[in-house]
Amino acid sequence: MVPIRVISESLGMDVDWDGVSRIVYITTPEPVQTVLKETTNLNTNQWQSISILGESMVSSKELTRLARENNPSAPDLAALYISIGKEYGIRGDIAFCQAAKETGWWKYGGLVEPEQNNYCGLSATGAAATAEEDLRGADPERVWFEEGCHGAFFDTPATGVEAHIQHLYAYATTAPLPPGKSVLSPRFALIKRGNSANWEDLGGKWAVPGYDRNKYPDFAAAFASCDTYGHSIINDYYKKVWKPNDQVSSQNIAITPEERIKDLERENRFLREQVAELKMKL
Repeated sequence: MVPIRVISESLGMDVDWDGVSRIVYITTPEPVQTVLKETTNLNTNQWQSISILGESMVSSKELTRLARENNPSAPDLAALYISIGKEYGIRGDIAFCQAAKETGWWKYGGLVEPEQNNYCGLSATGAAATAEEDLRGADPERVWFEEGCHGAFFDTPATGVEAHIQHLYAYATTAPLPPGKSVLSPRFALIKRGNSANWEDLGGKWAVPGYDRNKYPDFAAAFASCDTYGHSIINDYYKKVWKPNDQVSSQNIAITPEERIKDLERENRFLREQVAELKMKL
């Protein structure tokens, strides 16, 4: 049994005990302003070790501009990547760049078709589906397979984006899904959780082998040259849209008191759920 105080204080809350009334008071601290800053420098090796977790540093407007420069018919998905990425604590701007890589700027031409709303090749493993595939807990109303097709289908673009973000979440952290979220990635349960903290770590995991075998004798040599699948997301896509003088990416991005309150409210709901579960075990 885990004490309520341990759970509460781990979430940054204050716990007080009134011995007379025998009541536990759990309160959240005053909202504070958190500042995030893009530290990546175009001229240094700081382009390496960019975390999958974190706040987006490029605006949806700039991401859309880059996509349309490469494909005038590219769908308008940037805002979804930014907003859904924020819900999971994932860099939605770089996830968008990964989607651009996976879909060839949404021109496709590979195994996955545009109508699948599958922007990262989820479950497109080379073999055509039978429509009997195990969804592994994913919501069957929103995710499915169709016979003869490659990869999963998602009911809406937003679901496809969230499944992508969720799959990155599986790689980047061992934490449970955010409160209120259900499984959408049919391969979520197959991932060794938390095995890729940074984008370059995805090489050889998200994509196998994750490097050009015609250029390098092995993955280690490709990684040393910063030329793997994960490095490509940054070098060939994100670098093209990140600007040192961009209003969104170069200035400090402050979390407002209102946003901090929402974060604390989510944490409070999570705490209440944990308390309810503990009470059921008493």
